[in-house]
Amino acid sequence: MDIKNQLIPLSADWQVMQVHGGSYTLPSTLHEAKSAIFTAQVPGTIAGALRAAAQFEYGKDNLDALDVWYFCELDLPENAAYLHFDGLATHVEVYWNDRAILHSDNMFVAHSIDLTAQAINGKGRLSLRFLALHTLLEQRRPRPRWKTRLVEQQQLRWIRTSLLGRMPGWSPSVAPVGPYRPIMLELKSPVRIISKDITSRLDCAAGRLEIELTVQSVQALTAITIKVGEQEFDLNWQSLGDQQYRILGLCHLPDVKKWWPHTHGDAALYTLELYIACADCDHIVDLGRTGFRQIKVDQRDGDFNLHVNDVPVFCRGACWTPVDVISLQNEGNDLHQMLTLARDAGMNMLRVVGTMVYETDGFYGLCDELGILIWQDCMFANMDYPVTDAAFAASIKIEVQQFLQRTQISPCIAVVCGNSEVEQQAAMLGQPAELWRNIFFAQALPELCQQYRPDVQYWPSSPSGGVMPFQLDSGVAHYFGVGAYLRPLDDARRSALRFTSECLGFSNMPDDDLIDSMLKNGETPGPHPAWKQGIPRDNGTGWDFEDVRDHYMAELYKVNPASLRYAYRERYLSLARTTTGEVMASTMAEWRRAGSSCHGALIWFWRDLRPGAGWGIIDANGKPKAAYYYLKRAMAVLTVLITDEGLNGLALHVINDGPEEFKGELELNLYRHAETRVAHGRIAVQVAAHAAIKVQDYALLPHFIDTSYAYRFGPAGHDVVEAALYQQGHERAIAADFHFPQGHQLVMHADLGLQAHCSVDADGKHILHLSTQKLAQAVSIQIPGLLPEDNYFHMAPGSSRQVPLTVLPGTAIKPGHVQAQNGLASVRVAIVNSTANSIANDIANKTVT
Repeated sequence: MDIKNQLIPLSADWQVMQVHGGSYTLPSTLHEAKSAIFTAQVPGTIAGALRAAAQFEYGKDNLDALDVWYFCELDLPENAAYLHFDGLATHVEVYWNDRAILHSDNMFVAHSIDLTAQAINGKGRLSLRFLALHTLLEQRRPRPRWKTRLVEQQQLRWIRTSLLGRMPGWSPSVAPVGPYRPIMLELKSPVRIISKDITSRLDCAAGRLEIELTVQSVQALTAITIKVGEQEFDLNWQSLGDQQYRILGLCHLPDVKKWWPHTHGDAALYTLELYIACADCDHIVDLGRTGFRQIKVDQRDGDFNLHVNDVPVFCRGACWTPVDVISLQNEGNDLHQMLTLARDAGMNMLRVVGTMVYETDGFYGLCDELGILIWQDCMFANMDYPVTDAAFAASIKIEVQQFLQRTQISPCIAVVCGNSEVEQQAAMLGQPAELWRNIFFAQALPELCQQYRPDVQYWPSSPSGGVMPFQLDSGVAHYFGVGAYLRPLDDARRSALRFTSECLGFSNMPDDDLIDSMLKNGETPGPHPAWKQGIPRDNGTGWDFEDVRDHYMAELYKVNPASLRYAYRERYLSLARTTTGEVMASTMAEWRRAGSSCHGALIWFWRDLRPGAGWGIIDANGKPKAAYYYLKRAMAVLTVLITDEGLNGLALHVINDGPEEFKGELELNLYRHAETRVAHGRIAVQVAAHAAIKVQDYALLPHFIDTSYAYRFGPAGHDVVEAALYQQGHERAIAADFHFPQGHQLVMHADLGLQAHCSVDADGKHILHLSTQKLAQAVSIQIPGLLPEDNYFHMAPGSSRQVPLTVLPGTAIKPGHVQAQNGLASVRVAIVNSTANSIANDIANKTVT
């Protein structure tokens, strides 16, 4: 008997309505309300229900201003035992008919109701009243010692809820209200797991699994074993009385397969199955999957260098955002697509930020499977939390304890962080050092981590670690020097970062399909109010992040962004997309180079919270933006990156994060006028596993050439530099990087000789074939219904490449085009037999744009 079958989701037949705060306090009075009633998805939010009813619009409704009632009719079976509420946002009263059975004031705490003890049975109505947050915020409470500009209502520090939807400037006003996590009915079972404490560790080459369970069984136990992968272990138990037993075990697995982030090895997982034998029946308990790995952080001399299994790992990735900010649901396919995109981009770490929500079990399980490390903030950000208040302190302790226990066997979690920017906020507001960190983040949280997750690294606040919390060259930093503070690109090296858990926030321009879907006729990206709503900004500033992007566009391409936007819309959009990509890739190369002091960088952030040119490198519809592809190349497991070393020329960095030694060849090419190769060199290279080497450009050239154009003895002899990496015995480059010593403003050409056609291989996969006679800059592939594996890449003169294309589910394939940024003509890709979603006999036709 599998006792998992005893859990039934209560997801159907729910309805929801909104009423004035405090106007109806009992379910039986709701029939008097004149409010509209909607069908509701559970788990979900009121915003999600409004969207399903075509009643949702960004900024239309203040979701914190009204009471929200969810209700459904239930006919409880005789063997109903418990009701489980995994997450209710935020202050909620739960009723069975008109009897209150639960009050919850913490969105992040799960609750269970013993139906037998509360005499709940038979038919009845289950109702949930979510109280208007504005009413709660009006209550008088002690003032904070310092205030944040992140939120408008300082009393939010008392309310255990997400700051999503409540942060003016960068979060759309979609406050999470409702049963955003599952409601489950548990049936009576002969065997029930009351509590579990399971930890997995790596001890040299051996795996160690420690188990402590409390089990309730109506029959005496006769035998208990656990199967870890393919190995079985006997467990001990002792009676606690009242049909309860404590089960203990220590499993030792010699020569265990280690769990690695995917960039450095295999993410090996072991299934855990508990077998409980009783007199008349055997029971199987699926305890999930775990992995064996070791996490350490080298903090000597102000460093923050994360090691997995004693191997230093450059952690790169993004700050995660919910797949659907409106409903807060991670549908299986959508979640898998997002995390696969992150993995395929070479990202080996995601940060769950303290302004968001703790993620679902499915999220952490997929990260375990895909080999993605998690930096996990607890859900605190920027505010002076009242941790000395007894009730508040008890609530947040339960909150964190539940999260740590729920995710206890997930090897993906590497860092648990107390909060986001609490220390930084206090310090920047001039508070004395003793007020930066309170007792909860300094003592209670690390003790909880030591108790439930001794295998992870605890960090008190992001950022922190220096004399000032926001000091860049010590501990963990939030870096926006290149970005919001408009610093030159070489500031990324000058700042001497050790680890940046939040960096490079830009207004990243989406592709045309999303722009066209959000703007009406006559509206255009720029100062139009409809467009500006999707542009992030820091609350209270006189600028936004589109101004930041335009600053770097002017620096890179030597253009006037304002004039370009008015007169040449398509050119402006093209440069806007590649500007942030070029800046991010250049900065990431600087941090990943051999000899860099930086050991990790997490982009701010993953996916836009609403349609527009937000901080996300993925747009609101789940499609990668140009910046994603630039980062994908810069974050690759095996790659070559170019850095400008001034009078020392160019350095070529060959990086091999993988578990096997790399043997191959490194090539350097210099081109003039985007067509003529004026210098060339190629040498053999060998890079050990988990290592990087630096090769000086002179090592590949027959004589001195001013590769970086630093000496400036006369006009430059070249305007493009290409470094390409080849596998030993292969002639197709596996990685390439480009450098533009005179700037990115290349001459526009009427005809680059760019050609493209599509084919379908024997496995039915779509391939785009590209070739060019002259250098093709930032080649953009736009074929509706097809997602390219790579995009916005440079192509060397006389080169060709093949780009795999993935069919997007539920999207019709239509004719598209390929466009180089330095070309006046686009290449049309005609789609044959698009109704069958196949691409065959495609013809490349040039059309002047």
